[in-house]
Amino acid sequence: MSQFNAPVRRSGGSLDVYTALLFVATLVLGAGCLVVALRNMEHSKVGNQPGGLMTLVERPR
Repeated sequence: MSQFNAPVRRSGGSLDVYTALLFVATLVLGAGCLVVALRNMEHSKVGNQPGGLMTLVERPR
């Protein structure tokens, strides 16, 4: 069978189960990143100084 006999897929196809799964996975990944960022900001807070997304917490001695 040559490539010229292959069926042609038209643009603007319908949404299927895999598209819905990809959308749900993207939402879950985004929510997970947000939770980790908020927890890191809370954990890196020192006294009255707010924490940050990329703030390293020093190890207690």
